[in-house]
Amino acid sequence: MKAHLFVGLVLTAAAGLGSLGFAQPGGDIRELKLRDWQPRSMLKTKQSVVETPAHPVIDVHNHLGGGKDRLTPERVKHYLAEMDAAGVRTVVNLDGGWGRRLNETLAALDEAHPGRFLTFALLDFSGIDDENWGRREAERLEESFRAGAKGLKFHKTLGLHYRYKNGRLMPVDDPKLDPVWRMCTKYGRPVVIHVADPAAFFTPLDRFNERWHELGDHPNWLFHGEKFPSRDEILAQRNRAIARHPKTTFICAHFANNPEDLATVGKWLETYPNMVIDVDARISELGRQPYTARKFFLKYQDRIMFGTDTTPRRDAYRMYYRFLETDDEYFDCAEGHQRQGFWMIYGLFLPENVLEKVYLKNAERLFFGGPAARVLRIRRTEDFVVNGKGDAPAWEKAAWEPLNLRTADRHQYRTRVKMLYSAAGLYVLMDAEDRTITAAMNEDFLDLWNEDVFEFFLWPDERQPVYFEYEISPLGFELPIIIPNFGGDFLGWRPWHYEGKRKTQKATTVVGGSKQPDARVSGWKAEVFVPYDLLKPLQNVPPQPGTRWRANFYRVDYDDGKTTSWDWARVGSSFHEFDKFGTLIYD
Repeated sequence: MKAHLFVGLVLTAAAGLGSLGFAQPGGDIRELKLRDWQPRSMLKTKQSVVETPAHPVIDVHNHLGGGKDRLTPERVKHYLAEMDAAGVRTVVNLDGGWGRRLNETLAALDEAHPGRFLTFALLDFSGIDDENWGRREAERLEESFRAGAKGLKFHKTLGLHYRYKNGRLMPVDDPKLDPVWRMCTKYGRPVVIHVADPAAFFTPLDRFNERWHELGDHPNWLFHGEKFPSRDEILAQRNRAIARHPKTTFICAHFANNPEDLATVGKWLETYPNMVIDVDARISELGRQPYTARKFFLKYQDRIMFGTDTTPRRDAYRMYYRFLETDDEYFDCAEGHQRQGFWMIYGLFLPENVLEKVYLKNAERLFFGGPAARVLRIRRTEDFVVNGKGDAPAWEKAAWEPLNLRTADRHQYRTRVKMLYSAAGLYVLMDAEDRTITAAMNEDFLDLWNEDVFEFFLWPDERQPVYFEYEISPLGFELPIIIPNFGGDFLGWRPWHYEGKRKTQKATTVVGGSKQPDARVSGWKAEVFVPYDLLKPLQNVPPQPGTRWRANFYRVDYDDGKTTSWDWARVGSSFHEFDKFGTLIYD
């Protein structure tokens, strides 16, 4: 209900009360200011509390801050406690920045708690008048991606505040940003983009403005006037950038910042296949149009993701769950973010399969699984001898890629990998935290997966359902096999003539203990060279610059009788779901 209607209601009610002699003690109720009116609903409706969601949650839009001073162990521990209480598996932190701040943020979140946090990078908009600014920022962004950033975030300052020296606003579709978009495409990283703001923020702050209370508290959020472009123009700029870069995935924040007009958002989704949206900080808008919003969720269920824009807090998450899962009527959703309008909302009671997609599957597909989601670029090197330490100078040119814990309640051991390639073969380096060497097998070609093990799968040619699997234990024993997989029916065998040029090089080292069964340690490393000659039964080998292979990396650990596993590209119950593998791109 719009604010001016409430004014009429207040005055009408005041006149009625005054005529009955019920004036407010100490003053005239007709003098009550709109900002002081706090009506209490007389409706008696169902009140639900959804403590945990119907499915695990990935919050794709959050601001946890950046840098080691902000992200202290105590603060991160608090975030995790709130996430665990609310059933949140992973939070995307959009505050990574770049350079040292990004590295500190990755260390405090992504690396310290694999799979629980995904950090995005930012651009430095200083010096935009420099003709090389776009290329400079694209190169900086590449460094951020190599350091471990999982995507790029744009704030609403783009299109509203960043100006050239001549006073002209930098538009969202400025050609100077093209190198940045292309870098995101190159690395397969998504862009979370927030441009413009609620429709009421672009209208006069008068008696007709439905966000009168909110804008009164935050006058700097008003973008009406000659100083700013129209909201429609800013959104059109964003859409032109999306159209110009169809291979980059754009996560358009806040329901594409147009939840007041869902018909138009639907047209955008149909026009731009690389656009997806999230619900963060917009349930106040969606919940006041429950019939239309529910139909929208059902129709576009594969393009909507969960997000909050609210620092992890269990009560805030539970407000979102109530909105999405229940049929509660006329309730206040301010706890989910902040007071955003002078109205109540209604629940959407979405079906289970839609909830699973919105909460988990859509984001999981984007961040963890599928060829477009996990991309690792492999740099070329001259050949060197592996020693299990990973200290060859060539490794300095390769970035660490973290593996993600598959079950949150298991050992939180950091696990990461690197890759290089040469004219003769592939190099793989794994570095893992551990506490006990739970391995005793002392021969190659045994069933190593039943003990502590690191594995990688290489699928060079998607036209053929045949791939290479390699396993190595912390004791240094290996299992290389080639697997034909026809719809899950597969048979593995040892590569034939496994000698000479076909033989691998491999070594492992143990950190903080001895390399023997049941030893107490702090970690272990594995370094492997796989010659292309060993992969000759496969197609598309050897790789050339620009070649793409599908691949995945895994680790299994058995400390304390618990089976803990990690993966790079998220798969289901079987490591052999090769259609969900990520992508290697050879530079």
